[in-house]
Amino acid sequence: MKGNPDGSGKKIESKHRYVGLVPTISWLLTCRDPSYPVLYDSLKWFARLWDTCLPVLDDARYHYVSLGVGSGEKDWLILNQLQRSNPDLLYIALDISAHMLRLGTDEIRKRLPGRVLPIELDFEDRSSLRALRKLLNDMVGDDPILFSLLGNTLANIERDKDFLKNLTTVLRPQDRLALEIATTDVLTESTAAAAAAERRGSRLYNEFATASLGTYTDLTVDTNNLEFVGSVEDSHAIRIEASYVNKSGATIPLMLPNREVIPFRAGEGIRLSVARNYWVDGLRTLFGACGLHEMAVDIEFGDTKEEVRDSANFGLGVVLLRYEPHVDGTTSPLGRVWGAGGGAPRIG
Repeated sequence: MKGNPDGSGKKIESKHRYVGLVPTISWLLTCRDPSYPVLYDSLKWFARLWDTCLPVLDDARYHYVSLGVGSGEKDWLILNQLQRSNPDLLYIALDISAHMLRLGTDEIRKRLPGRVLPIELDFEDRSSLRALRKLLNDMVGDDPILFSLLGNTLANIERDKDFLKNLTTVLRPQDRLALEIATTDVLTESTAAAAAAERRGSRLYNEFATASLGTYTDLTVDTNNLEFVGSVEDSHAIRIEASYVNKSGATIPLMLPNREVIPFRAGEGIRLSVARNYWVDGLRTLFGACGLHEMAVDIEFGDTKEEVRDSANFGLGVVLLRYEPHVDGTTSPLGRVWGAGGGAPRIG
């Protein structure tokens, strides 16, 4: 857990909230929770959204690298389709959580014996990406690779633009990147509040959001102390931060894994996670700044809750990208897809 020397500014890095058996199991249960549509709808809609992107791959003989394996269901869908063109494909599964790797690849390892390489790796780290690129060069040479970052993982990374720029260092002209993102067609404070309420409404998600506290501290957790705050982030996305607030009225001594004890003061919060719903123009700007060009995109809008029905649509999208920093992105497929969704996005 990070913080300042005086004990203030406490936060758990988003990439670490999956580490440990309890957070892993909590996350897998949350994926099946209908009251948390970001993950529930992701599993429900992914196959249809991916069908839009698949033809653009042109039956090339891709290998597959998954950045964050999750439950493994989406990876198996992609692998099952890719191996029709490349029966000898390799599956490299990356995750910072050893438990997630083991559970997420268990079934696939049985179906693709000898062709699955699980790697416990912090892929947010630039040096790890360099090592990964070297490993892939040694393993597959010039063969094309499909990379994936699914489950709205990009939205959970604090410096998403910097991470995406770093990720392009592993992409060659023949490689592709499949990206799954949560979306919004409106950037307003009221919509940001509604996005926060959407997460607050799932008991299982609240248990997942606080599970990391049990891994890194000796705190007795009460999910009633969990708070979600939504805001508009730089004409880019709706940003939702989850914090655990000390509502006891007294300072709580907080022990960390290294046995250091720090003060958790009354009214103070520990930031547990960052999440986003991306605005379409924000995505265009983000991709353009990273030299990524959209080859295919599809977005599905869910049943918007009553409190935001008149102001916004939340959805999920899958985008297939290639790294070509000098390509003109003015004919972005994002605009065409959003137009088909029933109206132009707006901000204000």
